[in-house]
Amino acid sequence: MYIRRTVSRPDSSSGVAPRKTALLDPFGGLAGDMLLGALLDLDAELEGDLEAALAEPLSSLNLPDWRLDASPAMRRQLGCVKATFHVPDEADHRHLPEIRARIEASSLPARAKHKADAAFVVLAEAEAKVHRIPVERVHFHEVGAADAILDICAVSFALDRLGVDELLCGPLPGGSGTIRCAHGDMPCPAPAVVHLLADFVVLAGVGEGEMVTPTGAALLRAWGRPLEDGELGYRSRGVGYGAGTRERSVLRVSLVEGDGQELEEQLERDQICVLETHLDDESPELLAWVSDRLFELGAVDVAFAPLTMKKGRPGLALTVLVPPPLRERAVATILRETTALGVREQVVARTILAREITTLDTPWGPVRIKHAGGRGRPEYEDLARIARARQLPLREVAEAVAALAREASKR
Repeated sequence: MYIRRTVSRPDSSSGVAPRKTALLDPFGGLAGDMLLGALLDLDAELEGDLEAALAEPLSSLNLPDWRLDASPAMRRQLGCVKATFHVPDEADHRHLPEIRARIEASSLPARAKHKADAAFVVLAEAEAKVHRIPVERVHFHEVGAADAILDICAVSFALDRLGVDELLCGPLPGGSGTIRCAHGDMPCPAPAVVHLLADFVVLAGVGEGEMVTPTGAALLRAWGRPLEDGELGYRSRGVGYGAGTRERSVLRVSLVEGDGQELEEQLERDQICVLETHLDDESPELLAWVSDRLFELGAVDVAFAPLTMKKGRPGLALTVLVPPPLRERAVATILRETTALGVREQVVARTILAREITTLDTPWGPVRIKHAGGRGRPEYEDLARIARARQLPLREVAEAVAALAREASKR
C-alpha cells in the first residue's frame, strides 16, 4: 500500500515564472456567465481592473449593441459576482464560419483568440456528432447568440489576462430531467455537453435541471482537463465565485500555482523491505543464478558490491529490495541458493517518481517506454529483442527508437 502525495518545488532562481492554473470547483454547475463572474470576482481580489479591460476587445467583435452588467450577488450564502451580457433580441443566430471570422478579426490577444476559436470548433464538432451531420452544416442556435459569443470571448480574454495556463476541473454535476431548447426537449446533460465532457468526471443525476451548459463545457474543453488523482495539493493565490441565474447556481475558481511544468510534481511514497547479507565464498555463476531467481520472485532490485571481510578475505555484499509481502519468500531464496547463514532485514520508507508505461509503435514492433519525472526511457528488453532479431548493434536500435519517441512527442 502506498499513499500518493503531491510535493511542490518552486524554483525562484530559475527565472521561469510559476505555472498558473485555474482550479474549478463546479459544485453548483458550470456555465460561461458563471465562469466569467468568478474570474471578475477573482480579478477584483487581485486588485485588477478586468471589467474595464474587456470593453475594447469585445467591442472589436462588432456584435449588436451590448452591455456587461457585473454585479454583486449571493448564492448559497456565498458572496459572488453575477455577470450578464445584455444584448438586443436577435431573430437569427450564426453559423461557425461567421463566428470564427469575427473572432479572427477582433483585437483579442492571440492566445485568447485561439482558445475562443477552439471552444466554438469543439462545440461544432460535438453538435455534428449529435445530429449526424458534417461540421460545416452545424447551425448554432442559443450558442450562436451574441451573449454566448461574448461569454466565450470574455472568459478567454480574462484567463489570458490572468496568465492562466490551463483549467483543472473536479467532478461536474450531471443534472437531471430535461431542458427545452431550439431542438425541443433534451435530456440533461444536453447531448452535445456529453460529448464535450468526455474524459471528465460527471456525477449522474446530481443537481436539478441543466447544471452544465454548452458554453461552459466548450470553454472547459478548450482550456482545461480533468483534475487527476494526486493533484490535490496546491498553493492558492486567489479565489473567486461566479453566480448563475438560479439561486443555487454558483461556481468557485481558485488561481493556483505549480512549478512551471505541472501543477504539482507527483511523488509516490510506500514501504520497501531491504534484505542484506555478506558472502565470502560464493561462485560468480551462482550469484547470477540467485539474482535471476530473486527477480523472478518479484524483487524490485538485486545488487552486489565488493567489500573486505574478516581476515582480509574479499567478499560481496548482497542487497535485495522486495515489497514487504514477498519478504519471507525472498529470505528463503537467499538462504537456500547461497552460502549465507543469515539475512539482515529492515522495512524502510521510499519515495519514488510516479511512473507510466506507454507503447511506441516502431517499424520493428512495439517498444515499451517508461515515463517518470518528465523523462521517457525505452525498456531494455524490448531494445534487446529487436537487436537480436535484426542482428543490429544495440546502440543503433536505442538511438533509432529514441528519435521515433521524440517525433511522437511533438505530434
